[in-house]
Amino acid sequence: MDGFRLDTVNFYFHDRLLRDNAANPADWAQEAVRPFEMQYTLFSKNQPENLVFLKRLRALLDEYEGRAMVGEVGDSHHSIELMGQYTSGHKLHMAYSFELLGPDFSPDHFRSRIEAFFEGAPEGWPCWAFSNHDVPRHVGRWLDHAADQDALAKQAAALLLAFEGSICLYQGEELGQVDTALAFEELTDPEGINFWPEKTGRDGCRTPMVWDRDAPHGGFSTAKTTWLPVKEPQRARAVSTQGAGSVLDFYRQMLALRRASHDLRLGRTQFLDMPEPVLGFRRGDNTMCIYNLSADPVTVTLPEAMTPELSQSAEGTGATLSLGPNGFAIGRVG
Repeated sequence: MDGFRLDTVNFYFHDRLLRDNAANPADWAQEAVRPFEMQYTLFSKNQPENLVFLKRLRALLDEYEGRAMVGEVGDSHHSIELMGQYTSGHKLHMAYSFELLGPDFSPDHFRSRIEAFFEGAPEGWPCWAFSNHDVPRHVGRWLDHAADQDALAKQAAALLLAFEGSICLYQGEELGQVDTALAFEELTDPEGINFWPEKTGRDGCRTPMVWDRDAPHGGFSTAKTTWLPVKEPQRARAVSTQGAGSVLDFYRQMLALRRASHDLRLGRTQFLDMPEPVLGFRRGDNTMCIYNLSADPVTVTLPEAMTPELSQSAEGTGATLSLGPNGFAIGRVG
């Protein structure tokens, strides 16, 4: 399969009359530092011409076998709605947004975003991500909900890779990395340089992939210097250090489970009513996924008994499941 990743796919047309955007009414925007975040972008993006253009692109791609388009939907107000519009009616094959790239780490947040997408676009196809090159790495964003860094990193992998849709993984998240702490003089991102110190920019998540702890620049390059530095906290999580039981080892297990499971690849999602802070859902006919999104132990009663296939800090008897901090269980039912 080959294809194209379309950046900011909802920005391709602007208002014909060149009208000014309104002020952003969101509460968080009242303390915004970047001028872009102060705007409610009614006229500079999300124009109906985008949809017509994407249909033309899709028609061209359909002339070739094994081609796909994924588009990035950047919007702080209507991204889930736009994902549905842009992946329905013969346009993008899939779209992803920034909906899961923020600080929210709650059952209601994940459930509401996924349900909203499939309610608005039952025939659409999402692409979910927790991290990318524009936002702080998710392990660092969610550490307040964690027992420890590795436990959270593994739980995040088990969560993301059980979602219905396609998945994007960002370099370093399979190692459990957090952002690199950088001094002002080490920055290269214009956003960080211009808005320092209120906004430190995106360089913290963009430092080189670390392959070998003992090699110069973590094995990323043999050059004298790299664009951004490799520091010890990142070097300590290099691929060369990740053996059995590591975050990388867990990613491999979870990816293998997803690949082998028809339910996890193509099964529809049915969310379960679970008490906070537990998120639960079924995928397809025979798979159940249960997650404790907190650093405190919990015990829940499942709708039916489950046989775990992959778990962390989970013990159960019959339909009773006890989950330790950041515990989870993915298994078969029926």
